Amino acid sequence: MDEIEVLPGVFASKDYALYLEEDGALVIADLHLGYEGALREQGVSLPRFQKRHILERLASLMDQYHPDVLVVNGDFKHEFSRNLTEEWNEVLDVLDFLERRTEVVMIRGNHDNFLKTILNRKGLDLHRSYEFGAFTIAHGHEPVEAKGALILGHEHPSIRLRDKIGASISLPCFVITPDITILPAFSPLAYGSDILRGPYLSPILDHRLMQEARFYGLDEKLGILDFGRSEDLLRES
Repeated sequence: MDEIEVLPGVFASKDYALYLEEDGALVIADLHLGYEGALREQGVSLPRFQKRHILERLASLMDQYHPDVLVVNGDFKHEFSRNLTEEWNEVLDVLDFLERRTEVVMIRGNHDNFLKTILNRKGLDLHRSYEFGAFTIAHGHEPVEAKGALILGHEHPSIRLRDKIGASISLPCFVITPDITILPAFSPLAYGSDILRGPYLSPILDHRLMQEARFYGLDEKLGILDFGRSEDLLRES
């Protein structure tokens, strides 16, 4: 399945984005551009494929939804302490691609300490949060005053499913409650944390909230899958 309506007028896509139909807005989070370069700085060699993968996924979203605006909900780049050369290049390349197709809104994540320097080249602001109709969009690494239901990133949520003989598989997922939606990481290198069991990265989340959540897993071949509520998943695992 390519998409599922997870709330009225809100669609979760197999391409790791949330579409707000009334506002014509796509929301994504946690691209972590420049991740391979940051690993090389630490002596870890990794093939450079993430930007190509991200651009292909963005192209698919643009072709499907033709959004009026795309919101990047934090952690557009990876390195905390400075702007690596690779990050300059990748951030500008992805922004060039997006600005040819739609308006772009940038929200600050905890990895975006020096992103504003790059965004100045494009005349883009870096917001702490952003309001869209009934939603407040914020990265989730710090508390935020919300005027509506929250849309968060930061958590890189995944669900780990186990069978009766102990084999397991972990899939990135959307987490949906009436008050909070958590986006999967858009980066193919940002491995998820098991959202069913915690501990949680965001100070906004707690176990009570997760007990009310519904989970939509993402599989490269099958698309987006409705895994039901947390109480059912915990009982089965």
